[in-house]
Amino acid sequence: MTINEEAQAALAAKKDADRHLAETVTCPPWRHGVFGLVMGALVATPALPLALRFGAMVLILVAIAAIVQADRRRMGVFVNGYRRGKTLVVSIVMLAAVLALYLVSARAGLAGDHLTPLALGAAAFVLSVIGSVVWQRVFIGELRA
Repeated sequence: MTINEEAQAALAAKKDADRHLAETVTCPPWRHGVFGLVMGALVATPALPLALRFGAMVLILVAIAAIVQADRRRMGVFVNGYRRGKTLVVSIVMLAAVLALYLVSARAGLAGDHLTPLALGAAAFVLSVIGSVVWQRVFIGELRA
């Protein structure tokens, strides 16, 4: 086997592995919803009194760890959202949007407005579910390319 043939065989094996991974990492709809709930809850926390806010943050961190473990059990892997490629653009846009919602929510919460953080939490839920679906489609598209 020549070096050219070996290189072509290696590239073909990588493409096969990527296609297999694309089939493996497809998330069910509930998984996108759970991600949206976590992000929505994070944005809505300023509606809570400070003591409860810390408790909510602990629960959110536990939920994130549970999502990672559930993905590893279900698919065998957890794919980090901050990876090179087009998915990074999706992740950064989502991060910027959710961070902006959180900052407005925190400001409203500090001013004593407890309804705005709840409304922004609902918006973050919707945005995060849509973002999660888009991220997955972009990721699978990259793997199948």
